[in-house]
Amino acid sequence: MSRHKIDRVRSNPHECQSNRLMKYYPDRHNGIRTMCALLMFGLALTACTRTWVPVETRVVPSPSASVETPERSTPTPYEETSAMTYAVVWVEAEETLVVKKPAGISGTAVDELAHGQRGIQLTGGSTQLGSSTWVEIYVPGGGIGWVNAWYLTENVSTSDFCQDTRVNTLLEDFKQVLVDEDGELLASLVNPERGLTLRHDWWNPEVLIPPDMVHGLFSDLSEVEWGVLSGSQFPVRGSFGQIIVPQLKDVFEISPETACNQLIIGVTSRQAIWPEGFNNMNFYSFHRPSPEGGNQFDWRTWNIGIEYVDGQPYLSVMIQYRGDI
Repeated sequence: MSRHKIDRVRSNPHECQSNRLMKYYPDRHNGIRTMCALLMFGLALTACTRTWVPVETRVVPSPSASVETPERSTPTPYEETSAMTYAVVWVEAEETLVVKKPAGISGTAVDELAHGQRGIQLTGGSTQLGSSTWVEIYVPGGGIGWVNAWYLTENVSTSDFCQDTRVNTLLEDFKQVLVDEDGELLASLVNPERGLTLRHDWWNPEVLIPPDMVHGLFSDLSEVEWGVLSGSQFPVRGSFGQIIVPQLKDVFEISPETACNQLIIGVTSRQAIWPEGFNNMNFYSFHRPSPEGGNQFDWRTWNIGIEYVDGQPYLSVMIQYRGDI
């Protein structure tokens, strides 16, 4: 399969990839892009289906099968240091992230970064081009170049992430958000650069919520397109409070089975996977198993993707998984 190159300017925080996401903000391709309309209360729906790659999963055959959280040694919170590195994110397996010099889509390509690239070091240089931030990096093969900061995330190892007690606090705060339906608290937990990305189902398109729209999610009754029901073209429409909140509460208001960087699923007819573009993003999986003696497909999992900004963990992605006949 040929590899596509990502070298366009993407808005910060939500300029979307060409032919794949509907846009909130102006994008530039060869210097010209039209303004894209705000959808509903600023939510945008992706317009196509991603390619997927499998990650480690754990199939839960029955509600009696317990899932233990990983054993934790003495917590070692992740801290920003001068040696901080970054990893490529939001780039799929068939794509590469093009390094430019100078910054911007008109710059000359000097290198390419694979979708799973880690250990990227920044020089400290940055520039704002429209609504996008470009950062200067040390190119792995030598020299320097520029990439769109949207496609980089702070590089945090699985061991550091799963032992970071601040992540546990973040997730406990999120549970309280659902109890109180507190949009202001939710806004304080969400990635201040990206906002929040939601998928009603792992195979449905993404809905992007800009940071300044998060606080109003519970009170805004605007209808949003969340995708379609499985096995049909029947659209899923409704507000965040009508559609997403009840399905989140179905998992988080019980004592769900939990795993760090490991997807927990029940019985399903199609493969359940963590999107390949998020392979360098850490996550927690929260699983409500099917009822004992009941429909084995009646289970639900929410994966919560977490990114670090200036060494602090934030909610970035929420993806739902369900039994699918």
